[in-house]
Amino acid sequence: MLPEFTAWWNDHRVLRRTHGTKSYRHPVAGHHHFSYESFQTPGDPDQTLCVYNVEPGSATAEALRMLGSWTTPAPQVRPSPADTW
Repeated sequence: MLPEFTAWWNDHRVLRRTHGTKSYRHPVAGHHHFSYESFQTPGDPDQTLCVYNVEPGSATAEALRMLGSWTTPAPQVRPSPADTW
């Protein structure tokens, strides 16, 4: 490695992206598009919170709903204490 490269590398300034879009491909459900925002936590600068969103009603939102239904158990209805008497 060139000694100049080490100096250049150590000196470079990379801007951190805090928002944007990302695309993912699921093997069954296809391509999905998300917008994201990232936030550095106030108490710990080594941690970053990333929040991903989809456009309501979009193909990605519908695909996520479908994928979620594959693993989400049906809601269980528990009788209230008044019903057990």
